[in-house]
Amino acid sequence: MSGATDAAIGMMDGAYFTSKNEILTFFNNLLNLNLTKIEQTASGAMACQLTEYIFPGSVAMSRVNWAAQSPHEYIGNYKLLQNAFTKNKIQKYVDVDKLIRAKYQDNLEFCQWLKAFFDQTSSMMRGGREGYDPVAVRAKGKGGKTVASNKGGMKKSSASAGGASTRTVGSGRTGTTGASRPVRSTATTSNSRTASGSSTSSRVAASKENNANSRLPAQSRHVASSSADSAKSAKYEEENRALKSENTCLKSENISLKSKFSESEHALAEVEMTLQTVESERDFYFEKLRGIEVMLQVYKEKEEEEEGGGDVAAVMDRMFKVMYATME
Repeated sequence: MSGATDAAIGMMDGAYFTSKNEILTFFNNLLNLNLTKIEQTASGAMACQLTEYIFPGSVAMSRVNWAAQSPHEYIGNYKLLQNAFTKNKIQKYVDVDKLIRAKYQDNLEFCQWLKAFFDQTSSMMRGGREGYDPVAVRAKGKGGKTVASNKGGMKKSSASAGGASTRTVGSGRTGTTGASRPVRSTATTSNSRTASGSSTSSRVAASKENNANSRLPAQSRHVASSSADSAKSAKYEEENRALKSENTCLKSENISLKSKFSESEHALAEVEMTLQTVESERDFYFEKLRGIEVMLQVYKEKEEEEEGGGDVAAVMDRMFKVMYATME
């Protein structure tokens, strides 16, 4: 009852060809449930109870949430299930993201695997779980007491089985009586055959009519399904067109932003060039003023040392040379 058993159940195993009705009947009889759809197993609560049935004590049934109604509530049950698998070394990957969406095919495959796993492991169990009360075990969890059992379904199936038995016995009795009666005449036999043929024709006609009527709901469902698919397709196309339009707008906006960025870069380069020119001219004229200042200081010092010692003409000539000098 470990990973070796689980590994033997591949996707091409006969277990994955088990019908929905057989799966539901199995779960309902074993765990005393009243499941009518595979999607009802999406909460993971049923899988927890089945695992606890196979491996007693491996799942804390008091923590199982039977009242879970939404996907985020289902996750807690699948955590308990995965922990039980790990504890018992069951090498089965449970795709929780798919199962909690309650899609028919995903949950059917998982239920088929559960039944196959039970069939393989039950051979190792001695006499099953004697005295096991699935309703009492289920009542330990949240909302477990409100889960419907299959008592009503069992009564209904028993009644229909009884009715079928009654009809079988009646027909047998009629057949016996008919066989014990002697053949009266050829005319009587011919009339009975004619009546029998008429009755058979009536039954065939009624059967065809019933079949035609039974196909009508299926055709209606097909039309409704096609309409729903068309509506979904139209919705997706509309969303696709909206996304394409938005993408086109974003591309245009991107091109515009690139153009503005290029213009900004060009303007920035011009500003930097102008700044360099201004700084160069500032330094140039500052040097001129500084040269004139030095000349005047020298002339002043000479005049202070000796009156008339400074050569005004020479100073003026040098000042003019400084003022008219270029930046070369």
